Amino acid sequence: MKLLDKIKIWKNKPFDKKTINKVIELEKNGGELNERFHSDLEFGTGGIRGLMGIGTNRINKYTVSKFTQGIANYLNKNSKKSQKTVIIAYDNRRNSKFFSDEVAKVFSANNFNVLIFDDVRPTPLLSFSIRHFNADVGIMITASHNPPEYNGYKVYNSFGGQIVPPDDKKISDSIKKLNFNEIKWDNGKSKVKIIDDNFDKIYFQKIISNSVLEKNNRQNLKIVYSSLHGTGIKSIPPLLSEAGYTDVNLVKDQCFVDENFSNTNSSNPEDKDAFEQSIILAEKTNAEVIITTDPDADRLGVAVKDFKSNWILLNGNQLMVLLFSFLIEKKEFKNEDFFVATTLVSSPIFEKMAKKNHIKCRLSHTGFKWIADIIEKEKNKKFLCGGEESFGFLYGNEVRDKDAAGTSLLFCDMFSFLKSKRETVINYMIQIYKDYGFHYDKLHTITKKGAKGAAELKEQIEFLRLNPPKEIANINISKIDDYKTGLSSYKDGKKKKLNLPKTNLIIYYLEDNSRISVRPSGTEPKIKFYINLYSKFNDSFDINNESIKLEKRVIQIIKHFNRWTILKKF
Repeated sequence: MKLLDKIKIWKNKPFDKKTINKVIELEKNGGELNERFHSDLEFGTGGIRGLMGIGTNRINKYTVSKFTQGIANYLNKNSKKSQKTVIIAYDNRRNSKFFSDEVAKVFSANNFNVLIFDDVRPTPLLSFSIRHFNADVGIMITASHNPPEYNGYKVYNSFGGQIVPPDDKKISDSIKKLNFNEIKWDNGKSKVKIIDDNFDKIYFQKIISNSVLEKNNRQNLKIVYSSLHGTGIKSIPPLLSEAGYTDVNLVKDQCFVDENFSNTNSSNPEDKDAFEQSIILAEKTNAEVIITTDPDADRLGVAVKDFKSNWILLNGNQLMVLLFSFLIEKKEFKNEDFFVATTLVSSPIFEKMAKKNHIKCRLSHTGFKWIADIIEKEKNKKFLCGGEESFGFLYGNEVRDKDAAGTSLLFCDMFSFLKSKRETVINYMIQIYKDYGFHYDKLHTITKKGAKGAAELKEQIEFLRLNPPKEIANINISKIDDYKTGLSSYKDGKKKKLNLPKTNLIIYYLEDNSRISVRPSGTEPKIKFYINLYSKFNDSFDINNESIKLEKRVIQIIKHFNRWTILKKF
């Protein structure tokens, strides 16, 4: 549809007068209008995510309601159940409550039983509730760790995982067929029921009952926690308290729900800036561990002290490797068919650990929805844990998404276990490197906003695809996996089909056992470079010196890609 035709639609019913007037106002600024209407929001890695505001590629009442009507149409057409149920949750973001109410109205108008939480809740609790109530679909209104001006819409299937192919495309097609005047709204909300915080306790007990450390073996830990103004305040403190960790110090200025994220420089637990106030409090209270969660509390960030008593932030790969190692140590695997799962872009050390301990490891595309899909397909086998580099981890069978609450308890149990043995987390990590080799993982991102930026990013990754290098930073490439074409290309010219679904991902395997993965983000206007470097561990190994050496190598790799693209510089 042409831009002018899109705009014309937005100047008539069903759009309200305020929206119509805003569109007319935007017409005076052609560039701004193009940014808002040049494309439609589409499903990505984490559902639908975008800037809030008027327009077809913005999150607003009408785009959210159109998504919902499309989902309702799809389920009413394809489900044999005469009475279907949806569960809706929302985070602390601007307009999240408003959008969740609009979603409830549309589902109710389409004859769904609607269960909606009475207040903000974490995403993992939604996943858990879908399975508990045997619901047909779940909707989470959140933009995860994106800046405050963003919001989003995650869609969950009947087993509690985010939707995957072919359902995502079918739902997307259902949405595209819709006109805005076909949306149904039930202003009476006649089929809407409320879920209160009594349900949260069921979730906490399930997590605790699944833990590998008995309550009486838990040490007294001094913990600092920040919810970064998000929903984690609803789950992390009460869960840890119920489990026996009562010395939890809250960063009070960040532990109240706030749509503006007023008292933090970052709502992303991957960023050091998100830990500034937590570290100050940790120093005052002599804390041993710091934990933070992103706004919808599915991702966990952790900081611990190094040998010099400096606070260091564990990256996502380190976190999942530590927890996996702890589970290996505490679990009995005899006569059990356990498996684990991770993503293609996460550290290779996870797969090595599984192989050495005779545990099957399933690999998936980026996004925890793929790990959830594997768990469901392998439901006759025992799932142990799954992790991804973007600070997502899951232990247990009650949830089908990464779960910061369950992960926080598992980490505290690991810390407690190590403390009882007079070991530190850093020593534990070094021992893992001794056993499996030193893996140095780095994420590099290129961000370009707007319609022009999106086009440039698409052009750049296609340039890399069509102009494959033979070496990267003076190390020869042994193999290139291109998941868009579905082919592995070897140094000797041989090609082999890949066994995973097609997606826009290129992986370069180097002859020194390093690996670089390149993909566009599914949730933000970015290209991501996942750099996984490897060094053998020996008796004379110095982790600090080796880290410095490999960091220099990371810089070389980034410069290489900049040179390789010459006229298409990142």
